[in-house]
Amino acid sequence: MALTLNPSPLVLATPTVTTLTNQHKAKTTPKDSPSIGSLKNYKTLNELKQLHCHILKQGLGHKPSYISKVVSTCAQMGTFESLTYAQKAFDYYIKDNETSATLFMYNSLIRGYSCIGLGVEAISLYVELVGFGILPDKFTFPFVLNACTKSSAFGEAVQVHGAIVKMGFDRDVFVENCLIHFYGECGDIVDGRRVFDEMSERNVVSWTSLICACARRDLPKEAVYLFFEMVEEGIKPNSVTMVCVISACAKLQNLELGDRVCAYIDELGMKANALMVNALVDMYMKCGAVDTARQLFGECKDRNLVLCNTIMSNYVRLGLAREALAILDEMLLHGPRPDRVTMLSAVSASAQLGDLLCGRMCHGYVLRNGLEGWDSICNTMIDMYMKCGKQEMACRIFDHMSNKTVVSWNSLIAGLIKNGDVESAREVFSEMPGRDHISWNTMLGGLTQENMFEEAMELFRVMLSERIKVDRVTMVGVASACGYLGALDLAKWIYAYIEKNGTHCDMQLATALVDMFARCGDPQRAMQVFRRMEKRDVSAWTAAIGAMAMEGNGEQAVELFNEMLRQGVKPDSIVFVGVLTACSHGGLVNQGWHLFRSMTDIHGVSPQIVHYGCMVDLLGRAGLLGEALDLIKSMPVEPNDVIWGSLLAACQKHQNVDIAAYAAERITELDPEKSGVHVLLSNIYASAGKWTNVARVRLQMKEQGIRKLPGSSSIEVNGKVHEFTSGDESHPEMNNISSMLREMNCRLRDAGYVPDLTNVLLDVDEQEKKYLLSHHSEKLAMAFGLISTSKTMPIRVVKNLRLCCDCHSFAKLVSKVYDREIIVRDNNRFHFFRQGSCSCSDFW
Repeated sequence: MALTLNPSPLVLATPTVTTLTNQHKAKTTPKDSPSIGSLKNYKTLNELKQLHCHILKQGLGHKPSYISKVVSTCAQMGTFESLTYAQKAFDYYIKDNETSATLFMYNSLIRGYSCIGLGVEAISLYVELVGFGILPDKFTFPFVLNACTKSSAFGEAVQVHGAIVKMGFDRDVFVENCLIHFYGECGDIVDGRRVFDEMSERNVVSWTSLICACARRDLPKEAVYLFFEMVEEGIKPNSVTMVCVISACAKLQNLELGDRVCAYIDELGMKANALMVNALVDMYMKCGAVDTARQLFGECKDRNLVLCNTIMSNYVRLGLAREALAILDEMLLHGPRPDRVTMLSAVSASAQLGDLLCGRMCHGYVLRNGLEGWDSICNTMIDMYMKCGKQEMACRIFDHMSNKTVVSWNSLIAGLIKNGDVESAREVFSEMPGRDHISWNTMLGGLTQENMFEEAMELFRVMLSERIKVDRVTMVGVASACGYLGALDLAKWIYAYIEKNGTHCDMQLATALVDMFARCGDPQRAMQVFRRMEKRDVSAWTAAIGAMAMEGNGEQAVELFNEMLRQGVKPDSIVFVGVLTACSHGGLVNQGWHLFRSMTDIHGVSPQIVHYGCMVDLLGRAGLLGEALDLIKSMPVEPNDVIWGSLLAACQKHQNVDIAAYAAERITELDPEKSGVHVLLSNIYASAGKWTNVARVRLQMKEQGIRKLPGSSSIEVNGKVHEFTSGDESHPEMNNISSMLREMNCRLRDAGYVPDLTNVLLDVDEQEKKYLLSHHSEKLAMAFGLISTSKTMPIRVVKNLRLCCDCHSFAKLVSKVYDREIIVRDNNRFHFFRQGSCSCSDFW
């Protein structure tokens, strides 16, 4: 292989061979001089020092064979002290004899320094050797390359590679194997593969070096392919090869490949050593074959610490915390003695279970064995105490840490957020001496989790202004926050930002984008993102079905559900909530009943209270109040206030006072503090004209200090949000809004609009009712939208309460008379008004 290299002491030109003075002159050896072979009998450095003194006293210090053996023996001892003495003997020999050392001495020292990790010193000796004009041999280069590997001296190693080529050692299999190993360890698989491909002869070490390099550098598929290629060429793998390729199968999580690889162990009659058993257990655990891994572990007679730690960490990763703690119990009884890696898994398992007692026991073991100095242990204990609700203890551990890493700060912030203490998390975040992108993501995710969506978006803006790394995790949180805000323009910008910056859009982020567009009232874009997804799990299908549910397109939602089944995706309880909600919004009673019954009959999913709530809502909206009540009474679990609330809301729509009173009574028993039930019941009585009952309910509300939430609607124009409250005339554009309202009422009256005065829930005259009805907040917002936006722009209104039937009829006619698309998001769903029709087909 030809490499172009800059001139350097490391690159050999044609070296000038130095005459090694005094090295080849004949000397007479005294009769009592020690034999060179006897040096191997010296096992300690002190014994060797005494022998060296004896050699010097006898005047043999000039003899290279003796000094070479002293240096070599010291280097083989492989300690810092022995290498220090070897260097002194080496330097003394050169100074005393006024000559350069032999190649063997240099090789011995370079090898010794390399073995104990002093790569820089080894490389310096190589430079010195070249500077003296001594020719390296095939032993020198592997030692130097090993030193370069350990000291990450990539540039120096490349120059050494140039010298290897120049001197013709690039055909020596031992040297080439060292080059492959070096490039692999440095992550340069391309150059490592180039050396491998150009080899005239390859042995098991050559193949194993490249396989291991690929397996370690996130190229597991390539590692497995190389293994099968190696076997086809008749090269018998060794135990190191098998460990590497099994580890590659573990990374791929491909059990079929793993079994094929393991078959070679039996075919070759290889005896599985401890490393192989450990790799096999890890592979089977990562491939989900827990029983096989457990059997291997149980059959292993020599359960070392590494094996125990491997199975424990995998148990924790799979959520099998009790099994992990059972291994810990066995280790404490029979050995091996747990170390810090063991305790990391044990504390994590305690956190998963929320087992404070076990967590404290682990904490005690950590303190007794002096493991609290490891920041990883402390970080895990912070997480454990937070999950067990002991925030004060977690903060105490953090305060006593001598080495607070960014991970420590992040663990504390994450724990505070999980405990709902966002304000404390924000304080800690502001005090951090250095934040990484995980810190920002954790804080942003916490704000979203606590429904602080505007604050989350503001934090994202700060991240952008401070040029903080934004990744897919960031964008998942941002998309979620934007979806709940319902800000479509912002949603479009977020999507464009992701595409422009090449953010990796995996299944989780794509699902978040589908949900974002759905919540922002753009189901078409939501479905575009969904259809572009290469892979879709049940969460992605749920988001798409939810988009159709929000639009009121129940039939399309059911079709999506059936398509999901055809593609072999198993439904879970959450996707049933989505599709049943879609049936409810679309009035698909028969399909809803079929899906509800199929949960247990076909899919093995037990209906939960939320699924019964969907069915009650579906039947109630369809006016089947008796069936809804019968379903509630037949529920295997006690109905909650949400179930009764759905029935009560249906009673308002269909004006069934008797069932409404019964449902309201049940809600009051379950939650006397709930204000919404009084308001809803009052409205039902008002719709039926039972003003005495209205007065009684409102008196109860006054006595209990319950206030009705006023209806409000907001509309965003030119980046500014304008909010309107029913009957409020404080907006600065109120004169123009009132003029537009009068025009709208006139034009809609000519188109056949008749105000539905039953939606005025006050005992006032007809004229007053008409005025109050005309000043509902959504009508004010629509009027403002008509005077403030261009004729081609949709008008988007967000309302805090459910859209009343009069405003629904009003919006339909506005969309037709003014030829404008109007989108209203109430507290229940989206309504898309186009040319006098609504997406809900009047089933809201």
